[in-house]
Amino acid sequence: MAGAPFTFSPPVLLHEDAVRELCRLARRGYEVRNKRETYGFLFGVVTGTGNVLVRRARSYRGGTRSMYGVCYPVADARRRRRELARELHQRYLGSFHSHVEIGGRVSRGMSTEDRRSFRDDDMSGIEAVVFVWAGLKRTLRPSPRSVVAYEPDTGYHYRIRVYGKYGDQIRKSRVRVQRSGVVIVY
Repeated sequence: MAGAPFTFSPPVLLHEDAVRELCRLARRGYEVRNKRETYGFLFGVVTGTGNVLVRRARSYRGGTRSMYGVCYPVADARRRRRELARELHQRYLGSFHSHVEIGGRVSRGMSTEDRRSFRDDDMSGIEAVVFVWAGLKRTLRPSPRSVVAYEPDTGYHYRIRVYGKYGDQIRKSRVRVQRSGVVIVY
């Protein structure tokens, strides 16, 4: 179920469980000594209307991480994402990585290396970047091209942007959260 390259129509839909997992993984990289980027895979489906629905995010533990990037053995990562796709009964859609705050600043987009890696991966249709930083509570406004979140317990802010391959170009895609509709009563 790893799938082949695909085309899609915006917006990219992120299931709220996938958003929570992306934020949790980014927070984990942010909280380690000397902060580290996180990296992993996105799984889900291409809907009948041509939208991508990301249902699951899974961390990839291989490779080496730093504040500025993740280097991983490509063959091992491809094998692992095929295994996960079969296990989850979901299609592999693409990858994600985090950008952590360093010295009070957080990167604003995909780096040249990020773009090159994404472009060279012929099986990835989307790449999500999760930005994480600490700060005072203030209202961050979502836009059609980003999802924002704030954790009051930690004081962390998150912004998720999704990039897509459109022909030979990489562009920010519109993105929207798909709510689960589950109500928990205490």
